[in-house]
Amino acid sequence: MSERKLLSLEDMFGGPIKEKPIDKEAITELEICNLVPFKNHPFKLYTGERLDNMVESVKENGVIQPIVVRVLDEGKYEILAGHNRVNASRLAGLTKIKADIRENISDDEAVLLVTVSNFEQRSSSDMLPSELAKSLKMQLEAAKVTGKKQELINALKPPSTQHDDWVSRDLYQVETRGNNGQKVADNNKMSRANIHRYIRLNELISGLLERVDDNEIAFIPAVNLSYLSKNEQVIIEDVISINGFKIDMAKAERMRDLSAQGKLTGDKIYSILTGEDTKKPKKPTGIKLKSKLVTRFFTSDQKQAEIEKIIEDALTYYFQMNGGKENE
Repeated sequence: MSERKLLSLEDMFGGPIKEKPIDKEAITELEICNLVPFKNHPFKLYTGERLDNMVESVKENGVIQPIVVRVLDEGKYEILAGHNRVNASRLAGLTKIKADIRENISDDEAVLLVTVSNFEQRSSSDMLPSELAKSLKMQLEAAKVTGKKQELINALKPPSTQHDDWVSRDLYQVETRGNNGQKVADNNKMSRANIHRYIRLNELISGLLERVDDNEIAFIPAVNLSYLSKNEQVIIEDVISINGFKIDMAKAERMRDLSAQGKLTGDKIYSILTGEDTKKPKKPTGIKLKSKLVTRFFTSDQKQAEIEKIIEDALTYYFQMNGGKENE
């Protein structure tokens, strides 16, 4: 089993990060009803025991670390960091929450803050494939951002917080170009190929992506399916929903190959998913004639081709006389 290493924000963004204290004057209490989630938030909210524990913690201790928001119109604020804290506070019965308000934050800066805060506070191994796919795509874009945006990272970094590294799967090479992919790969201790496999999952329709999250479709077959057209994916999702078929590596590769050739029809998809397309036709069982039978009808000086022709003619005559059917 691959060894996991704790990864800090310094590791993720390549280089030391200088602490920048939060401006206490920027911290204020906001009405929870005036908060809206980040419009492109790639992460699902906590559920089950993890959510229950956070709600209990908020009830006992309040929200210790302020959330981060940016100003919107009409008195609303968009959450950049702290979606789970807001949800837990709402469930705990709170109506207000401490917030660090950021003004003049561009969409690119907002994306960077959302990505960094989640990778800093959550283990990537806890993320669903769809969450990791979306967040890595965002991080790839964030790798192009420098200067002022690095200061935003510094300001957001909570002290002594680390998370586990994601163990990459050394399967299925995908060619990549450019240094940004390599930077994200280095940040997350994942191969460039593996980074781009996850990013490919963003090309799946929602129904198939949910099946990946639910472990109904394995990771590598899902990557193959991501190369299919949206219409082809819709047909696959419909067939699976109705019939409950499973998709393995062989089926996914077969559909990807046919799609690339423009030959993946609805009937072909159904045939592949049923397994009929991949079944090899049974070969006829070989027959060995007893030597006594051979010497009864043939002489030793007759050649094999002559013997085979006589047997073929005899069998043809037999089936014609008895109304049987020959194989083509």
